[in-house]
Amino acid sequence: MKKHLLLIFTLAFVLVLGACNGNNEEEAGDASSEAEAETGEDTGIESESSAAESAEMPADIGFASATVGGFWNTLSGAMSEDLQTVFPESSTTIVEGGSISNMMGMDEGTYVIGFANAPNVTEAYEGAGDFPHPVEDVSLLATLYPNSLHIVVREDSDIHSVEDLAGKTVSPGISGYSAEITFQEVLDGYGMSYDDLGGIEYTGTSEAGDLLRDNHIDAIVSLLAAPVSTVQELDTTLGVRLIPVDEEVVESLMESNPGYLDYSISQDVYPNIEEDVPTIAAYTVLMASEEHVDEDAAYEITKMIFENKEKYATLSSVLDDLDEEFSVENATSEFHPGAKRYYEEQGLELN
Repeated sequence: MKKHLLLIFTLAFVLVLGACNGNNEEEAGDASSEAEAETGEDTGIESESSAAESAEMPADIGFASATVGGFWNTLSGAMSEDLQTVFPESSTTIVEGGSISNMMGMDEGTYVIGFANAPNVTEAYEGAGDFPHPVEDVSLLATLYPNSLHIVVREDSDIHSVEDLAGKTVSPGISGYSAEITFQEVLDGYGMSYDDLGGIEYTGTSEAGDLLRDNHIDAIVSLLAAPVSTVQELDTTLGVRLIPVDEEVVESLMESNPGYLDYSISQDVYPNIEEDVPTIAAYTVLMASEEHVDEDAAYEITKMIFENKEKYATLSSVLDDLDEEFSVENATSEFHPGAKRYYEEQGLELN
C-alpha cells in the first residue's frame, strides 16, 4: 500500500512540475515575441541596418575620379573611406580619369560610380560630342558644386578679352577633358577656333602655371572649382587677371546644353582680382552605373553623402552650399531610383 501511495505522489509531482515548465516556456515565448515587436524583427518592418545589408555592391567599387592633385581626387578619397563603412564587404579603387572617360567607363560597366561635369552628362545621353552612342544606364546620385571656366593671363598681358587670344599660345588643360571642350565651345561662340590661336599646349593645371610664369604660354584655361590652388599661387607671386565670357556667348551655350550655367567668379575669391568676373560653369555631379548599383545601394550612397556633407566641406569651401535641396534644384539629369527615393523621403519634389 505504501508503495502504491509513493507512486501516486511521484506521478502527481511530475505532472505539476511539467505544468510549471510549460507556463514558463509560454511566458518566455511571449517575452520573446514582445522583444521582436519592439525591435521590428519578424514584423515586416525593415531596420536601418538591414536596409543597408540588403544593398548589393560589387566586391571592387571602381570610383572614376581624376588625376592626383585635383579636387575630384581629394573628394573621392574622402568618400571612399565612407563607402568602406557603408559596404564593409567591398573595397574602393579610385581611378584617375576625366568627365568624358568616366561616363564612358560607367556606361561600359568598367566603373561603378564616378564624377562628371553636367554638360558632358547631357552629351552622353544624346550620344553627342565625343560619345559615339547614347549612354543609357548611368544615372544621377547627387549634384555637388559648380566648376567655373577660368581663362587666366598674366597681369601685364595685353589680353583683355577672348578675342585677344588670337595669335596667342594657350593651355586648355589635358586633351579631350572638359576644360578643352568647354573652351572650344566658347571660342565657337565668338566665331573663333584653334586655327585662330598661336598654339596649343596640352598639360595639367599645375604645369601650365609654371609655363605661364616663365612666359612660355600666354593663357591657362581650366574648368575647376574656385578657388583653384594654382591660380591662387600665381595671383600671389606673379599677378594674374581672369578673362570674362560675354553674356551672349554664355546664353548661347546654356541654350545648346542645359548642363551649363551662368556664373561669376567673385572678386573675393582671389585677393588681387578687383571685380567679379562673368564666365560659364558646369556642375560636378556624382553618377552611378545602374548595372552595378541597385536601388538600395544608390539610396545608401546618396544618404552617405549628405550625412557626411560637413566633413566634405572641410576639404573645400565649394561644398559649403551642399545639401539635399541644392542637389535637387540644380539637377540637370535623371536621378537613380534609389537616389530619388532618398530625396523624396526628405520631403523634396523631383521633376
